[in-house]
Amino acid sequence: MVKFVKKKFNTNDGFRSEDLVQSAVDHLASARLLFERNPRCYDSAGYLAHLGLELMLKSILLKQNEEFPSGHDLEVLYKRVVKLEANRLGKNEEETLKEVNRFFNLRYTNPETPVEIGDDDWKRIEKLSYNFLGFFPADILSSLNKSDHYEKGGRKLFFKLKS
Repeated sequence: MVKFVKKKFNTNDGFRSEDLVQSAVDHLASARLLFERNPRCYDSAGYLAHLGLELMLKSILLKQNEEFPSGHDLEVLYKRVVKLEANRLGKNEEETLKEVNRFFNLRYTNPETPVEIGDDDWKRIEKLSYNFLGFFPADILSSLNKSDHYEKGGRKLFFKLKS
């Protein structure tokens, strides 16, 4: 039996809340594009939406507690955020969080435990992400609004023009 050690990541490892939330927003923007594109892209869209919300929650934890766990369970991460924050989601958003939590399993298709996903999921995911943005302090939101989308996590993103 393989034993996994639950690791925590922190600011001493070089992680910054600003970087995590920027990546989160970019993953969610990519998910939106895939939801709008074609039903064959919904699995990827759902997985990216899960990742985006996961990074938002981890960014909140990093900002408030200077660390976040390595796990991917959105409900567990949300419960940790609630312990540190006065903010809470409404019942509908908590239900959406529970459903999107299952989207982590879209990485691998498994007919024994199918995960339903459709174009109507995006509107609820988007609303949930806006609710999470409301959990952030003003300095993080300001940083996000001023961020250069061609720089991310200490690296530059390049777009080469086709000749």
